[in-house]
Amino acid sequence: MAVTRSLPPLSSVRSFEAAARHGSFTLAADELAVTQGAVSLQVRKLEAYLGKKLFLRHPRRVELTADGAAYFEACRRVLADLENATRRMRSRDRNELLIISTIPTIGQLWLMPRLASFTDAHRHIEVRVVSDIRPLDMQADGIDAAIRVGPLAGRHYARDLPGIDLTLVQRWEGVCADYLFDDVMVPVMSRRLYEQGGPIDSLADLAAFELIHTASRPNAWRDWLRAQGAGLPRRRANLEVGHFYIALRAAQEHKGIALVPDVLLDGYPGRGELVVPFRPARPVKSAGEYYLLIQDAVRERPAIRTFRAWVLEQAREFAGAISAAPMSADGAGAQK
Repeated sequence: MAVTRSLPPLSSVRSFEAAARHGSFTLAADELAVTQGAVSLQVRKLEAYLGKKLFLRHPRRVELTADGAAYFEACRRVLADLENATRRMRSRDRNELLIISTIPTIGQLWLMPRLASFTDAHRHIEVRVVSDIRPLDMQADGIDAAIRVGPLAGRHYARDLPGIDLTLVQRWEGVCADYLFDDVMVPVMSRRLYEQGGPIDSLADLAAFELIHTASRPNAWRDWLRAQGAGLPRRRANLEVGHFYIALRAAQEHKGIALVPDVLLDGYPGRGELVVPFRPARPVKSAGEYYLLIQDAVRERPAIRTFRAWVLEQAREFAGAISAAPMSADGAGAQK
């Protein structure tokens, strides 16, 4: 059987506690931004509810009765606990943990090198980054925000664009997507290999080198070449690796030419040893983009708003840097 609580009106308790603390109905009214008469009325209601006299009323002051003093201590403790709990609830974002999910390489090479600037500026927000390549299920996985790449639901993409074999989310209900930047694939190779076998003046020149394929985008080379009217060269063997970080490392170790998203180059530790030997006249954009994904239900939380604004600013700065220096990953390559 349900238990019915016997509780006094909260407005009356607040008025009584303030009046008891100040020893004055007038000062209590000033604190609560009401009239002195309103405080007096609420106290009388509480006395009637309890059946006890709480104050002795004097011409210029009020004095607690014995019952009033005992009740004041109970009210003071209850209201203090409620106030502290409310403050903790409302200020969660001052010491909030944000769980951010990213696909592995974008987290390692784009987000993490920049994240110190966010945590330095917002020390009250702890950011924990988790890596996952699976389609996102924000509700089930307990994720606050995520960075993913893939085709946006409902958006039309030309059939000749390179495909992205990844799905952004499992369920779009209640998920907001902020565009970050395009997925633009570029070939990269070691400077030493380029100097030994270059120059690379055309797509056909790429065929002279071993092509490094990545398992997470198995058709990347084929689609990228097809988008420019070329075909994948027939070779007896090509190197295949698990993900883009390993592809970059293989290229750095002179094992061939890797095809990777340009967003990954700036944060790669060995970028000084890599060059982009060839860029088409127009960037080859994939059939999908990078997005920041946030649940609509938590989008207005202060920490989420702060992190979202920071990520979007970082994305704008990255896009501006890429457009200002399109020639190569380190300025050494040439566009043909």
